[in-house]
Amino acid sequence: MIKKTLLSLTVVALCFNLSYTSVVKALSPETQTIEENKVKYQQLDEGIVSLNTDISKLDGEIAEINAKLEKNNNETTETEVKINLINSQIEEAKKDIDAKQDILNGRLRTMYKSNMTTSMLAYLIDSSNLFEFINRIDSMGRIISLDKQMVTEIKDKQELLIKNANELNEKQEKLKTLRETIEKDLNEVNEKQDKLHSKLDELNSQKAEVASIIEANEEKLISHPLSVVNTDGSTIKQLQDAISTLKSLIPQLNTESVIDKANDGISTGNAKIEEITAANNAANNSNNNDTNSTNNNNNSSENNTNESKKTLTMEATAYTGGTVTAMGFKPVRDPSGISTVSVDPSVIPLGSKVFIPGYGYAIASDTGGDIKGNRIDLYLNSHEECISFGRQSVTVNIVAYPGEW
Repeated sequence: MIKKTLLSLTVVALCFNLSYTSVVKALSPETQTIEENKVKYQQLDEGIVSLNTDISKLDGEIAEINAKLEKNNNETTETEVKINLINSQIEEAKKDIDAKQDILNGRLRTMYKSNMTTSMLAYLIDSSNLFEFINRIDSMGRIISLDKQMVTEIKDKQELLIKNANELNEKQEKLKTLRETIEKDLNEVNEKQDKLHSKLDELNSQKAEVASIIEANEEKLISHPLSVVNTDGSTIKQLQDAISTLKSLIPQLNTESVIDKANDGISTGNAKIEEITAANNAANNSNNNDTNSTNNNNNSSENNTNESKKTLTMEATAYTGGTVTAMGFKPVRDPSGISTVSVDPSVIPLGSKVFIPGYGYAIASDTGGDIKGNRIDLYLNSHEECISFGRQSVTVNIVAYPGEW
């Protein structure tokens, strides 16, 4: 199981690296096509999903091994306690055997020196009467019985000592095997953790590389409304349009730094509107004509903003899902803001702002294999909505080209 998982991880990583490297080698924005970008994003997304799946499997296996190691450590501790107990019992048995052996040896030496058999017969014959003779026989029998019992106990102790010694050897062998298993498991865990960290580093590196492309596209996307906000001569209407655009684009952004710039632009724009409004109110008290002139300029700006650069009649379908568009943005459906549509870049340049009656404003930020020529794909939030939409003829008004909004 472990080897299969590691092999699977290695194969996936190698396949992904080969395909990914072939796409990423030429990352210069001026030479890399939008289609190559989208292929790279799709490969990266699939690679991330595959790596995350393998990482999750490794995490599960590591957790199992850690649990096994903990169990083995507990068993090792218990075994060592038992070994210490057996050693203690063996030492006590040795002392007991030695003490009894000393007593028995002393008695045997006494018997040898005094010719115990002759002494015992003399001891019996020396009895003064039959009663004493019987008592002496009984006493001698008890002494012999005690000696015999002592010999038996010594023999039993010796057998117990041998048995405990054998058990100790078995315990030591089991402990050795247990330690070998633990060391093997530890090595496997360390190898898996190394591979896991390596894959994570690789994943983070790939994310950072793609994030730089996404960040550049997002910077370009918000550059026009930010330039309007940062220009001193912008009118209230122009500032309001820029703020509205920034608010609509934020849900599609992935990069935190770009999101922060968009939010800062919104704050700056609102502050400028307050300044211009205050200045206009002050001027209104002394000269109503200036205010009328300003209003006329704003109205003229609004009319120019709403004019279409180009109007197309296109065949529309709908799609859903996905995590990133060809430009690296989040695909969204926002009826009250700016949604996502997929186009043929040769017909509608990517980054253009369009208006579709019944659908609303959208940014042309995605492409598709079937979206060629007079075709457009509208992003919706569910598969059911896409089926319901079907295939329709729609009017597409190009409101602004890239860099104009």
